[in-house]
Amino acid sequence: MSLICIIMKNNYKTASLAIIFFIVFGCSDDLLDKKPLDKFSDATVWQDLNLVEAFVNSQYKVLPKLGWYEWIRAYQLSCFADETVHKYGYHGTSDYWKGLMGPSLVTGIDVWKFHYQFIKGCNMFLQKIADVPALNDEEEERKEILTGQIYALRAWSYMDLAARYGGVVVVTEPFSLEDDFTMTRSSFEETVAQVVSDLDKAISILPESYTGDDDWGRITKGAAMAMKSRMLLYAASPLFNTSADLSKWQAAATVAKAVIDLNKYELGPDYKQVFLSNKNNEIILSRGNDNINDDGYYGYFQVVEGLGGGIDGNGYASGWSTNMVNQDLVDAFEMTDGTPFNWNNPVHRANPYQNRDPRLAASVTYDGSTWISDSTVQFWICEASNNYTKNPSAPGFVIDNLVYGRNSIGNPAQKQDCSDMSYIYRKSMDPKYNVATEQYPFNVPWIIIRYAEILLNYAEASFEAGNEPVARTYLNKVRERVSMPPVSASGDELRQKIRHERRIELCFEAHRYFDARRWKIAKTEFSKPAKGIRIVKDKNSGTK
Repeated sequence: MSLICIIMKNNYKTASLAIIFFIVFGCSDDLLDKKPLDKFSDATVWQDLNLVEAFVNSQYKVLPKLGWYEWIRAYQLSCFADETVHKYGYHGTSDYWKGLMGPSLVTGIDVWKFHYQFIKGCNMFLQKIADVPALNDEEEERKEILTGQIYALRAWSYMDLAARYGGVVVVTEPFSLEDDFTMTRSSFEETVAQVVSDLDKAISILPESYTGDDDWGRITKGAAMAMKSRMLLYAASPLFNTSADLSKWQAAATVAKAVIDLNKYELGPDYKQVFLSNKNNEIILSRGNDNINDDGYYGYFQVVEGLGGGIDGNGYASGWSTNMVNQDLVDAFEMTDGTPFNWNNPVHRANPYQNRDPRLAASVTYDGSTWISDSTVQFWICEASNNYTKNPSAPGFVIDNLVYGRNSIGNPAQKQDCSDMSYIYRKSMDPKYNVATEQYPFNVPWIIIRYAEILLNYAEASFEAGNEPVARTYLNKVRERVSMPPVSASGDELRQKIRHERRIELCFEAHRYFDARRWKIAKTEFSKPAKGIRIVKDKNSGTK
């Protein structure tokens, strides 16, 4: 009897709650149609031009930037080339170098899924933008410019995919549930054609510049033209241009020259400062890294991964060394008279970092480099026996743990955070940044395309198209900026000089990985052992 009463009471409560629910909510037609409070609905976005612009702004995240999850598409791409070695093997670099990369272990270098997320957003925009209300001609023009930016951003995704994978699946419209999802990869030529088509549309729409500071960083006509220059240069290169079609080089030269003829860009007078300024006339396309354009890691690049703390093994700024620069790259920087550096030259060997191409000091931190005005980088170590002439790699060499350079692997407490190769990345690092005095980081952008690249694009394409005088002229414009002597070579020697200049001028800017592959030299160059240097100091005389 008691069990029946309990059941009846529970049924009564359930029925009562149902009645109350119906009374309170039953007459509301939109009970289940409430708009989300934490985000805008899809329908709302495409009825408000301001929200559409916010949507476009979110698509800019496809571009590489100095942020933790984006470094692999920016400066840490050097770890997959022959420029640097990652001390800790982040982003799967260790798996890549061990030859373990495959379909089930793609490492951090894989961007297939990443790009198609943004391609989906671009396709959605292009489908819906025509129906977005515009109240006047000014808003119609605004819609048009946003459309140009989307075309360029979609082109960026397909360009990056093509450079990495060749032909890819080309999707230009959003999928619906009824669509056939079985699509095959297009050829490389078809993928390039899609990139060029999107960029031509963007070029016809976009302005050469924007007037408001709020629009800083948006893609301009010149940026879209520069993207086209890069794409056509890649398409003309040996990896993709298997028939050695001369017309492809001519097309690449024409587009690069068109960017030059805009007269909007110029080489900055100070190579080092180009990378420490958010705005200068050499930057064609960049993504900002400041307290306004913050992805949660503003300052982190400077403090931990970079020189703000990254060179120091004694805990300064709690930083650690990550990108350790390959000795082969350091050696590739010429002497100031244009001759190659040579370890067998006793003068070079005695002072290996003096009288070198000034871009070395601007790009690489080495023993004796200055940092934070009065701080000197100390990668040197001492041998316990103080027999510094002994081969450091020979058995029996013992580091003196009492006498060592503070940034060196001799530091017994923090050597796990010091560069094993006695070099570290410097380009884009603000030398005034002193975390010890809580100085806020300067605003440092990630430069995606700059004018020097366009000049080198034009030099290379002109050379391969048969115009050596033009090639030398524009190659030497780049060298002249850093007071390096002009090149007078011809033939294959000139080709190698142009390739060498790209390696030096554009080092650590995510070019070498693609350049070595498109020139079909990656198999040879990337297979060489990465090397560093051990600097041994005499404890009595101070001689290194």
